[in-house]
Amino acid sequence: MKTKLFLIYILLMATNVSMAEPTLKKEDKGVGQQHNQQNEDKKIDDAEVEKYYAKLKYPPGFYQGAFLISFMGGGSLAPSGSFISHEKNYDSALQYRVVTKEVSQDYYPQAAVRSQDPGLYFKPTYTPGVASQFDFEYGWREKIGLGFTIMQNSLNAKRQDIIPGLSYYKEYVDPFPRERTIYRGNSMSFLATYHPIPRNFFDPYLVARAGVVSFTGEAHAGLTHDKFVYSNQISSGIGSIVGVGGGLNIYLGRYFGIKAEVDYYREFLKADQFSMRTLNSYQAMIGVFVNLSNVQYRLEQY
Repeated sequence: MKTKLFLIYILLMATNVSMAEPTLKKEDKGVGQQHNQQNEDKKIDDAEVEKYYAKLKYPPGFYQGAFLISFMGGGSLAPSGSFISHEKNYDSALQYRVVTKEVSQDYYPQAAVRSQDPGLYFKPTYTPGVASQFDFEYGWREKIGLGFTIMQNSLNAKRQDIIPGLSYYKEYVDPFPRERTIYRGNSMSFLATYHPIPRNFFDPYLVARAGVVSFTGEAHAGLTHDKFVYSNQISSGIGSIVGVGGGLNIYLGRYFGIKAEVDYYREFLKADQFSMRTLNSYQAMIGVFVNLSNVQYRLEQY
């Protein structure tokens, strides 16, 4: 009797196990399909983020896809070149003519300059003006940026000169030095940058630029005044500009920061007054920048 009851118990247990297996397999299959679907959805989401918002994975700093707009201001240092040297040679020739009284200063009272005294001449001074610069830079590669620069710089002089058009037969020189802008240039150039430490709050870089420049100011064709010229204003001033430099971007967050840059520029200039002259200068600039890539993402979150 006990043996029969034991066999019946074994049969019932086997039946329950066999019926439970399909149910378990079905439940396992459902969990597996759900898990696979979640993986697929995650892959799609990751692909979308990688495709459209890859730049957002990076911390503040330069990276591929960054778009920086910056404004800097400063001044030119140690200007040189044939453009300036020619004007200084003109001043030296004019000084000789003033001192030897080849040009007139008879507007002075007779007691101020006696006939036996040399003419009154004051040494000229040349001072660089304020320079300003806009940069537009795109992260073409992780460490390489491409873009363009819009820049303005100037050079002033306080000097005496022949007063053009005052008299056709007699030349008069300024009684005292006058402030003049002898050069004001506006340039647009392409830029290429190299950032050795991308994705970092401190972003040093090297930059090279090349482009075109238009300019105005005052200049002289020769070393003596041309009495047939009514004005010394430069006309049809155009040329090319090349430059190299280095700078540092300091990110104050994901969206903006401050920057400083030092550059060397060489300009090749021509105008109606002369065929070709050069202007060399160093520039020290400081300013701010904005990363529009991250600003755009921030706006999309609202």
